Formats: sequence, C-alpha cells, structure tokens
Amino acid sequence: MRGDSSLHWKEIFLQAMNESDREKLRRLVPKAEAAIFLRREELENSAEAREELSTIVVAMDALRSIRVQQLGGVTPRASHDGGRIVESAESS
Repeated sequence: MRGDSSLHWKEIFLQAMNESDREKLRRLVPKAEAAIFLRREELENSAEAREELSTIVVAMDALRSIRVQQLGGVTPRASHDGGRIVESAESS
C-alpha cells in the first residue's frame, strides 16, 4: 500500500502542474494537497523516506505558487483537526 500512496500524490500533483484550466485547478490543487498531507503523515519523518519528504516540500511550494499566481492568492491553511485543509484569502 505504501507504494500506491506514493504514486497517488505524485499523479495528482502532476495533473495540477500540467493543468491550465482555472476551474480544474481549483479542484485539483486541494486534492493534491490532501493527498500530500496524507502521505506525509504516513511517512512520519522516516529516515528511509527523507528523499520523498524533501520532494513533498518542493511540491507543496509549487502548489502554493499556483494558488497565489493562478488562483487569485488563495492559500491553504492546514488545521489540526483531522488534517482538513481550510482555504482563506491571502492578505496583502
């Protein structure tokens, strides 16, 4: 199962990175963020997963950039209650 969840977040992330339609991005970005969150929880800072955890950091930065540059400055804020991602408008 571990291999499946590793591929799952990467597939959704790549879909978001390659999507140009804003409405599809509005659905894909939170979906990718949630998949990444679950995978990060699964890995739990494991020493053998260090490379994937580093990749996750880069992926989250890329998704944040999409939110700001293509989706009007909406940034995610992960809550501590069950890992939901709550969206809020970014203040300037």
